[in-house]
Amino acid sequence: MITLRSAATVIGISVAVTLGWIFGRPLLDRPLAAQEAEARIAAATQAGDSVALGRLAHRQCQDRQGTDRQQCYEQYFLALAGTGGVRLSLASLSVLADLDRVVRAEGHVYTHIIGIRAWQPGLDIGTVFAACTGLFQSGCYHGVIQSYLTSDGGLDSTKVVWLCDIVARQTPGYLARFQCVHGMGHGLEMALNWDLPRALSSCDWLPSLWDREACYGGAFMENAVASSPRAHHPAAQIIANRDAGSAEPEDQTGHDGHDVGAGPPPFKMRDSADALYPCSIMAEQYLQSCFQLQGGILLDRTGQDWVAAAAECDKAPAHVRHLCYLSLGTNASGFTVQDTKRAIRYCSVGDPGYQPWCFLGVAKNYVDVTGRAEDGIEFCREIPEGRNRRQCWVAIGEELLVLYTGDSEARERFCRTAPENGREDCRYGAGLLAAAPEGLPILPGAP
Repeated sequence: MITLRSAATVIGISVAVTLGWIFGRPLLDRPLAAQEAEARIAAATQAGDSVALGRLAHRQCQDRQGTDRQQCYEQYFLALAGTGGVRLSLASLSVLADLDRVVRAEGHVYTHIIGIRAWQPGLDIGTVFAACTGLFQSGCYHGVIQSYLTSDGGLDSTKVVWLCDIVARQTPGYLARFQCVHGMGHGLEMALNWDLPRALSSCDWLPSLWDREACYGGAFMENAVASSPRAHHPAAQIIANRDAGSAEPEDQTGHDGHDVGAGPPPFKMRDSADALYPCSIMAEQYLQSCFQLQGGILLDRTGQDWVAAAAECDKAPAHVRHLCYLSLGTNASGFTVQDTKRAIRYCSVGDPGYQPWCFLGVAKNYVDVTGRAEDGIEFCREIPEGRNRRQCWVAIGEELLVLYTGDSEARERFCRTAPENGREDCRYGAGLLAAAPEGLPILPGAP
């Protein structure tokens, strides 16, 4: 016998199915069977439809959790970069990041993957590099250089010294060169089986101090990421699969960290007894770059305790202590996925004489992640008045100088969007003033 209640239930289910919903879940969002998914991906790739491809990635992987979901996305974009090219892959990743907040936080990892897959032996390195964009802190550029340097097992000074000069023929400019040389640090560290001292020594082949510092930063970043106890670091396995001739992306479960089948690294990557390691054992010439990457190691060690991490920074040598705080700021931006209120809270701890550099790190990372000066400007507006806020405006100016090196009018235009009491600080950072405004520069450790 059908009662009114049972009839209503049947009608309700029928309506839900008609609208594409059942059991609280949209049917249209359920993962597709493999054959149908492949057909839709192929059609969207042929049409150059990045929106459809980004949505398909979300649909196919969203039911998974944690590392399993990350690996699903990795395999998706590894395959897409091999068939659809760099620009389409990056545009699709940008669409996905708007659908999945975790992807936005980990976007740099996926852009590395796209870059690694994009360059294959026999392709012109300059052409592939030029196809990358600055999405998610320019990880695609870094991945291309990683792939090239690890391709044949051979490194020499000529290959290192000339690589970014070759790339610059198609991608000129200050910012592109930085991405190339920084990526070189990543690639050297991987090619040398995470032997950090050897990677740094290889960076020393570069003739200019500016190039060497950028290369050191890439090597230290690779060391920190590959050794993180909480990181899933797929680049090494992707390169190992490439060298083994794997035609398809493989399940990378169990390949966290540095293992590429080349034996344990000859250099101890972290030291549980020393919070400031590896910086604590580095020669003076490497200290600045090292401490700019130490924040993530400290936060891993303290369980994301920002007060404790700042206390460890306070033990760094005085002349590089501000750089340790800067690295905390970089991590505050990434850890919160550009959540301004939380980032401000995390940087408002530790020695007030060094806090401005934490805010500087956040501001620079906001701009680096998106390539939009507006995002950094909005962050600075929310900081309470004082030295931390002033240093933030200086940081925005410095970022503008990188983004618009030869365009002083663009730098002026952006600095004019700052509040009146921040405009001159922004202009100072942007290299638009002959003399520093009163109170600038802010010196590390000053009361």
